[in-house]
Amino acid sequence: MNSYSPSQSDSSSLFVPPDKEGRPCYKYSRVGGLFPFFTLRLAMINYYRRKNIHESIENRLHRFRIFQNLKVNREFYLLAFFLFLFLIIIIRLFFLQVINHNTYEWLLSEQHVSESTLKAKRWDIYAHDKSANPVKLTENITTYNVFVDPKFIRDKKKFIDIITPVVYQHLCELYGMQKVTPLECVQNVESFTEQNFLPKAPEFFYYGHVDMGSGVFNDIISSGYNTFDWTEYNNQIQQIISGFNSGVAYGLIKSKLDQHIYIGLKKKNYLWFFYNTNFLEELKKLNLNYVSIENTNYVYVLPEEIRNTTKDTIGLRTLLDRYGYLQNFKNIDKVFVIQENRYVKIISDANPLIAQQIKQLKLKYYQERNSDRIPILHGLWLEPYTRRYYEYGSFLSNVLGFVDKNSTAFYGIEQYFDSVLRGKDGKIIGRSSSWIWNVWANEFQIEDVENGNDVYITVDIGMQKEIETIIKGFYESLKADSVSVLVFDPFEGQIIASANYPSFNPNGYNNIFEKQPLGIEQKDVINDITYIDIPVYIITGGEYKLATTIERNDITIPKYIAKNINGPQVFVDKNISMPYEPGSIFKAFTVGIGLDTDEIRFYDFYNDPGEVKVGQFTIKNASKDCMGDHTFLHGFVWSCNVGMVRIAQKIGKDTFYNYIDKLGFWKLTNIELAGESEWYVEGISTVSDARFFNNTFGQWLLATPLQIAAAYAPLVNGWYYVKPTIIKGIYNKKTAIYYPNQKKIIRQIFRPETAEALKIWMLNVVQQNREVTNVAYISWFTIGGKSWTSQISYKGKYQQGNGRTNWSFVGLLTQENPKYIVIVQVRRPRQTLWWFETAGKIFKDVAKFLINYSLIEK
Repeated sequence: MNSYSPSQSDSSSLFVPPDKEGRPCYKYSRVGGLFPFFTLRLAMINYYRRKNIHESIENRLHRFRIFQNLKVNREFYLLAFFLFLFLIIIIRLFFLQVINHNTYEWLLSEQHVSESTLKAKRWDIYAHDKSANPVKLTENITTYNVFVDPKFIRDKKKFIDIITPVVYQHLCELYGMQKVTPLECVQNVESFTEQNFLPKAPEFFYYGHVDMGSGVFNDIISSGYNTFDWTEYNNQIQQIISGFNSGVAYGLIKSKLDQHIYIGLKKKNYLWFFYNTNFLEELKKLNLNYVSIENTNYVYVLPEEIRNTTKDTIGLRTLLDRYGYLQNFKNIDKVFVIQENRYVKIISDANPLIAQQIKQLKLKYYQERNSDRIPILHGLWLEPYTRRYYEYGSFLSNVLGFVDKNSTAFYGIEQYFDSVLRGKDGKIIGRSSSWIWNVWANEFQIEDVENGNDVYITVDIGMQKEIETIIKGFYESLKADSVSVLVFDPFEGQIIASANYPSFNPNGYNNIFEKQPLGIEQKDVINDITYIDIPVYIITGGEYKLATTIERNDITIPKYIAKNINGPQVFVDKNISMPYEPGSIFKAFTVGIGLDTDEIRFYDFYNDPGEVKVGQFTIKNASKDCMGDHTFLHGFVWSCNVGMVRIAQKIGKDTFYNYIDKLGFWKLTNIELAGESEWYVEGISTVSDARFFNNTFGQWLLATPLQIAAAYAPLVNGWYYVKPTIIKGIYNKKTAIYYPNQKKIIRQIFRPETAEALKIWMLNVVQQNREVTNVAYISWFTIGGKSWTSQISYKGKYQQGNGRTNWSFVGLLTQENPKYIVIVQVRRPRQTLWWFETAGKIFKDVAKFLINYSLIEK
């Protein structure tokens, strides 16, 4: 018997070919025996399957023969074309929606994301008083733009009557943060109403002088200067001021408000107030029908006269660009289109007291409404913004610097610590629709505000204030370009006072750029070569530019001068940025190097013939007391140049410049003030013998007062160079932690015995040198010091005479208990030629004050 296996159950095995007579044959199955009907069905299925396959092939061939017989007509091509287009669209949609899905999702998101800035608060700068109490030097005040929306005003007359007294108070009593003089009141009303009430002062120029021979010079002045009646002119101004009362001002203000406040479209758009007369003259010559020049300087655009804002305005745009004005307009196209009169600014930079009055008026008249239930002052609005304010005006301004109206910091602490003081603005970023702000959106994120920190400086305000007063008086009496004083702590490296005159008021920094015609009162500025550092301007292409030496002397060119005479130079802190040849005060370093290297001693003798020949150059002494056989102490006391050359010959170039490098010359001190300069000392690899010898007594090299003070510190503190600093500490507002500034000792310079010897030597200068003793000596106190006179080089030659020198004095207070190094610098004094009447006197006044103020012991 055969065994059963699953492979034998295959259905195909149930059907076998017919027998010889054609009868079907069947197999027996192990599972249930014979099933004739089942087997027959399977056979039929198999038969019809084969038949269908055959018919399918026949049908396809038949259709293919029919297709071959078809004729291709226009309908076919049209159908094919549309099918092709449909295919391209499908491919394009796939590319946009699948391939570039992320890109278009980001663009859509950008259109529905709005961003709001959360302004960080700029924090403050503090100094300290005598008792070490902090004194705040800066403020952040909120001032306001006041504007009117005419759309909400129904009773214009009553509205104007209510706000006119407020506008008057702004113009004539409290203009911004400044009190107003009677003359300024008239000028402010003139500006507001765009009318001229005061007689315009004629511009008279001083062009220079012509040498007529025999020492006679003929001044060239604008015609009419000698005949113009200045007394009558001033009388007219006084008459206008005396007759200009509040009633007159009210009428003018009301009239202007009535012109500005109206419902409808603006007939003219304000462009700018232009000072540049050349620009205005060229603008008139263009004869543009859409431009209106009113009251000399006010330029308006008449948009109704413009058909094509691009084509028709190209003349004005080109002129603005050529004069550099175009960059001042963020969206100048807006000026050329007709605008609805919705925003009418009536006050700029309003004092908080003015803003408070407006708020009170709105509250007072809130219940008084128009016929449509709108409060009568609903159209009056305040637009606040924050600005930096300096309560003490010009006090310490060169150290502080300033922040402009755009919140950009310039100079001093403000610029150096800008990121520390201002912190970081925050943001609110949210998805929103056009009618829902991001705060109310479903999705938004907040970047928190990081407020700034308070900066505390080492300056003593009592000391600073008195020194500023002292140098102002000397500046005026000496007719100098500038006077500066630096008080430095040689042990801690701290700046205790840093005063410059002239300086500036950071609340009115823009005033520094105002100019006036150079008149006969300032004729010395172009006639006297000692005023070469005072900027003089000419107008070229409608713009002010600095005049060259040739242009200064050209008697055909009208010239201008800054109203403050010195111009932007007053921004510069002379103690860290203004170089000079240190001259004789540099001799202390040469002597110190000689002592520290044991090349010389106090009472070693040298021979001084009065001059030394070095190649083609001759080095001479300034004093006859130097000639003969003298000690090096005598050479230092009497400031003998030849004596310094003898020391240089002993120590050599390598040693000298190695010490000079360690003392910090020709490199930045890294004081925490913006604008420091390193200046210049020639390196050993290129310096000649003549320049090397000149360097030993402070010539042919440049340094700043701060570099000198820092280099003197090792001579006073005993041995080390300490990093100069003006920072006492920083207070972190977020953590409420005060971080004091740590003293940084950079390197050892001298041995302690060298420093002690130098202090004695400097005491000898004050006690033994007659010129120094008569000026700088203070009884009962042992003061060390060194004076210096430096001739100013012009066109490669040193000049002589008043106004051609710089004077300086370095003083130590005091010898037994040294507490301060005082550096005095006077640039170009024109009233005297002698140091003891300039820097020496200033030092003595400062020293007396410091002794009493700080209770310095002998």
